[in-house]
Amino acid sequence: MAASKVIERLFEYDDYRKFLQDYFEEQKNQSAAFSHRFFAAKAGFKTSSYCLNVIRGRFKLTEKSAEKISKAMGLGNLQESYFLSLVEFNQSERIDKRDIAWEQISQIKRQAEFTHLTNREQTYFSKWYHPIVRELVVTSNWAEDYKALARMVVPNITATEARSAVKTLMELGLIKKLGDHYEETSLMVDASDVSPIALKQIRRDYIQHALRAVECIPKYEQYAAFTTLAMSESSFNYVVEVMREARKKIMAKISNDTDVERVYEMMFMTFPMSTKIPKDKK
Repeated sequence: MAASKVIERLFEYDDYRKFLQDYFEEQKNQSAAFSHRFFAAKAGFKTSSYCLNVIRGRFKLTEKSAEKISKAMGLGNLQESYFLSLVEFNQSERIDKRDIAWEQISQIKRQAEFTHLTNREQTYFSKWYHPIVRELVVTSNWAEDYKALARMVVPNITATEARSAVKTLMELGLIKKLGDHYEETSLMVDASDVSPIALKQIRRDYIQHALRAVECIPKYEQYAAFTTLAMSESSFNYVVEVMREARKKIMAKISNDTDVERVYEMMFMTFPMSTKIPKDKK
């Protein structure tokens, strides 16, 4: 079956019933075999007209029903989160719940704007200063002065490196020039599609810069916390999940920051400092 253009535009919808209606019309146009009965069976609904009644506003979706529809449509994790939040926003009669749902919708939309790089574009991560220059170019008044741009990077790079970085960012389509200033083509850049091998060097560079920051940058200009913990694998998985969620929330929050003053590097690291502890046999 052809890819759904309606699902690709999911993040543009603010009414889940309109989204479902457009999806069903699209699927009917693509396949004569598609029907409300067919989809209801696929989603596991006993009533063949259930989805039709939802679209017409006769029924409300329960959370479980919304999850069934999401699975039947083949939505990805981020798309499913958006769809469920949209259902809550459209249906809830409580203002506080609607506000929470709208905040979730807004955060997911910002995440959906992230640019996913492929290995063909891994040049972006070949130099540690490419991400720094990208932020500086669009947030500072550097007036095409590559020496000034290079001096803003900490530690400093050369004017030649700064010029090359700007050229690379333009070629990759990560920044664009509008008149006398530059703009980013997306809010964030996500390296989830880049191989770990390609990212290894830039991560080493950032860890080295973190060591320099601990030693050279005043405490009030940085934040560093070190904690030694003894824990089980399940606790470790919990820590990873908390850190992952914290990272998402921070990125969503700062994406609305219109008063940028500096470029920061943020790291979350948790790693083993011992072998597995043997247990006494009972």
